[in-house]
Amino acid sequence: MAAPAFSVMTPVYNGAEFISRCYAVLRDQTFTDWEWVVVDDGSTDGTAQRVREIADPRVKLISYPRNRGRGYARTEALQASTGDWVVLWDVDDIYFPDRLERINEIRHGEYDYYCSYTVVVDNDLNIKGVRGFLPKSNMLPRYFVHHTLACPLPLAREIGYDVLETEGGPGEDCRMVMTLAANFRGFYDHDALAVYQEDREVNLQKSIDTNRGQSRVLRAMYYDGVLPRKPWGYFMMMFRRHIKLLILQMMRIAPGLYRRTVRLRTLGDTLPGYSLPQQRRDYILSVRDGEVAVSEESPTVPSGHPSTRFVDAPLRKAA
Repeated sequence: MAAPAFSVMTPVYNGAEFISRCYAVLRDQTFTDWEWVVVDDGSTDGTAQRVREIADPRVKLISYPRNRGRGYARTEALQASTGDWVVLWDVDDIYFPDRLERINEIRHGEYDYYCSYTVVVDNDLNIKGVRGFLPKSNMLPRYFVHHTLACPLPLAREIGYDVLETEGGPGEDCRMVMTLAANFRGFYDHDALAVYQEDREVNLQKSIDTNRGQSRVLRAMYYDGVLPRKPWGYFMMMFRRHIKLLILQMMRIAPGLYRRTVRLRTLGDTLPGYSLPQQRRDYILSVRDGEVAVSEESPTVPSGHPSTRFVDAPLRKAA
């Protein structure tokens, strides 16, 4: 049996309410040679059962009883994947129907990874803006938003994800993004192929944990030689991160203040004059209005896929 072109990876913790929408958007893709690797990271809301109810032979579920965090879940997804490339596909995000087709167009080229713009929306899927690529700085390369990433499976396994001790493990993707951006050749697609529901994850504690996790990873990357050997630049980068962490911790006195700062987040760089195409706006509206839904018909899939695979995985020690 031939391996699929893409392993679409979705780690999820208590995301049962998004499973049907996530699968419907994936099934809406114009490119169909994929497997969906869902890692249920110890959910308590019936996430695994929602996945088991999907009658599609391309679905692979890994489920274990205790929440271990994002880095652990993404590592489990990498280990379970069999595709040529892996594609990030977070459960509460939305992806446009041509995303996999666009990635496939460059998969056999000279690029080591793919990334794109992402549309930022609120909880009602109203468009807030388009996030582009973050510009190069003294210490960090030009980089991208992690959930727009696709790359060869062996390369993703080689870099890996950090299993962090912070609550939920946010910041686990920092090494993957920065290593690829600094050392490999990426195809930066100047179009939005993803939709990020930003307001759902606006949380002061998560921001504190993410800042701590990223600082830990960046420190390790500097001493491992992945980041430039610029002592002063490294000192200033970590100093700024430390000041940011102090400010975030002070906001615990008035948590509502943090939400007001979200609108100040940078959207990164997009091409001059870029505007989100109307068909992409229309697709977001169709998702919001429930027009993108799971069909009752059996899916049409490439031949050679086995029956739907479910694994209730025992906990193992992450590498």
